[in-house]
Amino acid sequence: MSMDRTRLLALSMACALGTAPVAARPDQPAADTGLRCDAVLSQAAAAAVVGDAYTGPSVDEPRPGFTRCEWQGDDSNFGFTFANLKAIADDETTLAKAFDIDLQAVESDGKKREALAGIAVNAATVNLGDGAALLEVQRPDGVVRMVLYKIDREKMLGLARAIAAATPVP
Repeated sequence: MSMDRTRLLALSMACALGTAPVAARPDQPAADTGLRCDAVLSQAAAAAVVGDAYTGPSVDEPRPGFTRCEWQGDDSNFGFTFANLKAIADDETTLAKAFDIDLQAVESDGKKREALAGIAVNAATVNLGDGAALLEVQRPDGVVRMVLYKIDREKMLGLARAIAAATPVP
């Protein structure tokens, strides 16, 4: 390989590495899509529900339109993924189907979904046992899948309401 091609390859790799998704601050857009954790659940809204003993959110965007945000406490935690309309369309599905798929994946004879009436377009939870729960919230702009560990039911419902009340992502 010529020296010019080697330099070009090295430059291309450096540019690619420089644009790869990385952890972002919650107030900064994730790569390319403008998605932010605070557009789905702000730090202030989360703290108002669960208290300010949680660090986070840590943020990443594994693929365009799909953002992951996580908060860590001393002995409990919660985090969510948000798939916007683009990510859902890229998966060749609909909002309703994306909402339902996650719930079906964890349901069993002993673990049934509980619909949460009056929250967002659609909301439900499944108790996963051992202090864990899945909270699914369908908004007009996407689907939020939140996994909670050692977060009580009232706080979980408060987080669901805060997610539903957030301004939709354009």
